[in-house]
Amino acid sequence: MQIVLDIGNTRIKWARVEDGRLTSRGDALHRGALERALGQLAAALPKNLRRAIVANVAGADMARQLTELLRVRARIVPEFVAVRAEQFGVRCAYADPSRLGVDRWIAALAAYHLAPGAACVIDAGTAVTFDAVDAHGLHLGGLIMPGPQLLAAALDRDTSNIGATIAPPAEVPQGLDLLGKSTDAAVGHGAMLALAGALDRAVDAVDKSLGERATVYLTGGDAAVLRRWLETEVELRADLVLEGLALFSDAPPRAHLRPKGTHA
Repeated sequence: MQIVLDIGNTRIKWARVEDGRLTSRGDALHRGALERALGQLAAALPKNLRRAIVANVAGADMARQLTELLRVRARIVPEFVAVRAEQFGVRCAYADPSRLGVDRWIAALAAYHLAPGAACVIDAGTAVTFDAVDAHGLHLGGLIMPGPQLLAAALDRDTSNIGATIAPPAEVPQGLDLLGKSTDAAVGHGAMLALAGALDRAVDAVDKSLGERATVYLTGGDAAVLRRWLETEVELRADLVLEGLALFSDAPPRAHLRPKGTHA
């Protein structure tokens, strides 16, 4: 039995891989509750586990604790995937592939194999990232932006009289209601509008440059909220990184442990 794990800045997600398909998905919030999250993962481990393939952007301590957990519970060493210049038909745009966040890379691999032509990936997590791949497997590069909570926190930290901001509204305001009539609304609407506008423009730039309409996949914890603010048509793929990790399940086992974590 094989499992794949997507360890982000806030949450651990996992699934079993059976005949190339994801089953028995699970997740746990690890920010501020790491011991409990690892306990939930431990309880979900299959008894006959022989392989664990991992994308980790949560740093070296997380890698160390996960390695110890799997060593004790399953007597295996996890395979931490590292970004390569080329994998599964996709060529990395970065001159130094190790500087690309492994979650972005794996999502791009998944998108390339899901779409018959060009594809874009928007990952709406703590940070919001954007990556594009053309129909021939060339990774075109990407963008990294602070998520709405980070944008609001930056205003709270670096300006006066802003204060902590509540989450954006469940429904997107229309017309002049887009303009906030309170500081909370002004910051929340501004953060979402800035992100959505930047992402819509990025997709448009890819489409015009390639001369085709790219398939746009949206993933991440804030995907459902961000989707309502986007004008771009997107396909929600909640487990896109796990889908990309499943590609490695058919590859020979390799140790990819990265003691210092990865960049976003």
